[in-house]
Amino acid sequence: MLLLPLLVACETNPEGEFALSFDGAPDCATIDLDEAPPASFTVDAWVRGDPEAYAALRPIVMWNQVFTLQQTAEDQLLFTVGADTVGASYAFSVLDGVLHHVSGAYDGGDGSLRLFVDGSFVGAGGTQAFVGDEPDDRIQVGCAKAATEGFFGVIDELRISSVSRQLDDFELPSAPYEKDADTWMLFHLDEGTGDTARSTVGNYEMRITDTEWTEFSISDGE
Repeated sequence: MLLLPLLVACETNPEGEFALSFDGAPDCATIDLDEAPPASFTVDAWVRGDPEAYAALRPIVMWNQVFTLQQTAEDQLLFTVGADTVGASYAFSVLDGVLHHVSGAYDGGDGSLRLFVDGSFVGAGGTQAFVGDEPDDRIQVGCAKAATEGFFGVIDELRISSVSRQLDDFELPSAPYEKDADTWMLFHLDEGTGDTARSTVGNYEMRITDTEWTEFSISDGE
């Protein structure tokens, strides 16, 4: 069961760790962009899905013509790249009430992509993937392109890197990410109040619609 959203009356950010809690459409968070995606990239996030939610399309992070990381109605976790949606899938549902780390890595040099769950390599694309020629000017978090489908649960520690970070199994982080030279954007989502969140890298802002803040820590999953 998801934690109840924290109600904050003041305008200043409260102390502590927080995350975004999504309750399906129209809950959504968006990041506006005026630049092309990196040639290679990795998308990482911590998620805890609501097991009582209807398991239709449940987008975690989506950038049209670039990538999608989502849960499907067929209990498949899916990472796709490009307009032709070349992808890797894994027969697994994050809508189980348990905290999971999900990651999709894309190498623009050879067009390969890999999907990871909880640090384990679980799938790869069968053919080369290519990013589309006209990517959207925004990334969507917790919602699909028209915001008619939405995630049910908590999303935290969203990071997009400018390299394909993982090739094989890796050790899960036990603390919030730290920015490095390959970090393109990083949202700790610890603001805890308001309708925006800021990346610790670059001049990126996430706009939050209907979504609620909730007290949350990846160290204990709650």
